Amino acid sequence: MILLKDGMVVTGDGQTLLPKASVIIKEDKIEAVTERCDPNLEKYAEKVIDCTGKAIFPGMINHHQHGVTFGPIFASGMKNYGRERIIEHLDRSLLQGHTTVLNVDGFVTMDEVKETQKNHPIRIKTATTHAPINYEAGVKCDGSGFEEKHRTMTIEKMIEEGAVCIGEVGGGHTLGGGGQDYLYIPKAVKEKFGADIDYLQARAMKLSVLGRFMEKSYYDHDRVAAALKEHKLDQIMTPEQCRDIVYATTMASVSLALDGYMEAARIAKKLDVPIIVHNAPTSMKKVHEIAQLGVKRLIAAHSNYLYTLEEAVENTKKLRQYPGVIIDAAVHDPFGAKRLVAVPDNLFAFYKEDLLDIISTDFAAGSSDSMLEAIQHGVAGGYVSLPKAIAQGTTKVAESIPGIAPDLGLLQRGYLADVLVTANPEFSKVEHIFIGGKHIAENGRRLC
Repeated sequence: MILLKDGMVVTGDGQTLLPKASVIIKEDKIEAVTERCDPNLEKYAEKVIDCTGKAIFPGMINHHQHGVTFGPIFASGMKNYGRERIIEHLDRSLLQGHTTVLNVDGFVTMDEVKETQKNHPIRIKTATTHAPINYEAGVKCDGSGFEEKHRTMTIEKMIEEGAVCIGEVGGGHTLGGGGQDYLYIPKAVKEKFGADIDYLQARAMKLSVLGRFMEKSYYDHDRVAAALKEHKLDQIMTPEQCRDIVYATTMASVSLALDGYMEAARIAKKLDVPIIVHNAPTSMKKVHEIAQLGVKRLIAAHSNYLYTLEEAVENTKKLRQYPGVIIDAAVHDPFGAKRLVAVPDNLFAFYKEDLLDIISTDFAAGSSDSMLEAIQHGVAGGYVSLPKAIAQGTTKVAESIPGIAPDLGLLQRGYLADVLVTANPEFSKVEHIFIGGKHIAENGRRLC
């Protein structure tokens, strides 16, 4: 038995906050959550952690993560970063308080997921996008990680073998999003001109050529020339060369990737499984189109990302009118690296306007801040209550994707004991992590 005593307990049900309570773990499950703990229990406990001044939460269920399996990554089917870096990324996610992650690199196979799981204690679930049009979009963009097994796999077979939903349909790599900024455009510039550019310069190239809605007709020589000069790229390339690089890296897969939305949505409706779709300006119209199909659980991923604040709020309010739509807000990296998202304004607006149903981190080029970081700032700003914010990262995720976390996300008798002890009110400082009753990490260090 493990006793976590005298902490502030938030159970994950969206309402309950116990200022001083204890959580009792027996084997792999929650035995009790109590405000009146018998002092004699300490005699029988194998481990007692005094949580005075600390917070006790369910483990976060991060339903949108890339680069967490040994298979191809992103919607582009790119070759993964290597086993060592994947384990490092899983470690980082775990120590941030995420005890379950959903891989949304939809072309992995179950053998790759299971092999990764053998090498890490975090709970790994997977989504799937193994459908012809989505596969072809990946090939057009990259496809370097594809093998024959990825080409021949189907969504139906993946669901049979344990995938819990379809997704991520579309993505920042195939639809002209962040993946182009930090990966494909800099790579193309390096190959053609031998010059290193950063993600802001790449983004400026892309937006000056295609605009925020990724349209070839947007191109204007003078606009591109001005952008190149502003970002100190005019000595490297001409507007025409910039246009050609952006077209080659970004546009080849866009129309195919958009066609893949309807393909995947029809399968989701047929199989009655949740679907996660990349929701961004490029795909906005397509997301609304498939929302009208009547898919029971349509998760509009990172609905706060890439839009202006006003666009994000307006678009999300319209999306929420459709039955079955679930709004995800992604943290990205506005509190730490600030590479993809410099400020958390859109996220805070979603809290303030009560627009988000569930929260995740997304990838942010491997530098995403934790869900607890977002919760900490959202609560401190008075934008959301702590019980509601914790539920949006735990029980609400489990309800939205039924297969992702059975018997998880709630501190209640009989539930599996995935539990966090954090500082209070600095919830992002995770001090103890338990998965299935095992003490997995302490003060930023994995124990097993």
